[in-house]
Amino acid sequence: MPYADINGIRFNYSVSGKGDPVVLIAGFGSNIGFWRRATEILSPEFSVIAVDNRGIGLTEYGGPFTMDDMGDDVVALLGHLGHKSAHILGWSMGSHVAQNIAIRHPDAVRTLTLVSSYLTRPARTAYMFHSAMDAVDNGMSSEYLGHLMNGLGYSESFFRNRENMNKPPRAATFDGMTGLRDQFRAIDGHDTTDTAHLIKAPTLLVHGTDDIMVRHQETDALCRLIAGSKCIKLKGVGHLVPSDDYIPQVAQFIRDYA
Repeated sequence: MPYADINGIRFNYSVSGKGDPVVLIAGFGSNIGFWRRATEILSPEFSVIAVDNRGIGLTEYGGPFTMDDMGDDVVALLGHLGHKSAHILGWSMGSHVAQNIAIRHPDAVRTLTLVSSYLTRPARTAYMFHSAMDAVDNGMSSEYLGHLMNGLGYSESFFRNRENMNKPPRAATFDGMTGLRDQFRAIDGHDTTDTAHLIKAPTLLVHGTDDIMVRHQETDALCRLIAGSKCIKLKGVGHLVPSDDYIPQVAQFIRDYA
């Protein structure tokens, strides 16, 4: 994997394929491996850029950071790679980073795709995350945290499927607890209720109807504030949205504005 020195931190990233640049920004605690299948689908047509956020995966921590810092990191990486702008796709926390970029660096965004997103963190979700981080501080392993996140991330139909239950998902990987806590604080402070209307890039929103971590109605509120945005609801899908369920539609959305 290549590295780039950005804003004083050594970042791990990957580039696959050739064509218009598409940046993939992962969610809470997730590294670039999260985007393996999405990269397979997009890379025959686009230059797919994925990056480990600060303190996660193989990217250095570098000290406390905010959502603004994570947005600035992505824009700086684009500059490092010789791009003035790109198609930006973010999932969960990554969608908040993507919103941040679209609001604070509008010229860097050709199109915007927000998956499992919201304006401000729902109260139940905030309670759940605070409780989980308190449990980690009191000795809960990162592996157990990963299983907990899977339980909240996958849909009911996923767990009802006997084949999946015979082969339960691996625990989500949380490989940088210090960086994870800063991501948690950044998510806690995310609120674009008063600024989402500033997003001018063509925007696609994707949400699963069975998301119990963030109700799909949260995306409706976001969609109403972004002029001209389109919203796709995936029936029976949870917070963790399988790439095959939506990435082909993202590719077409990008083509429409290429």
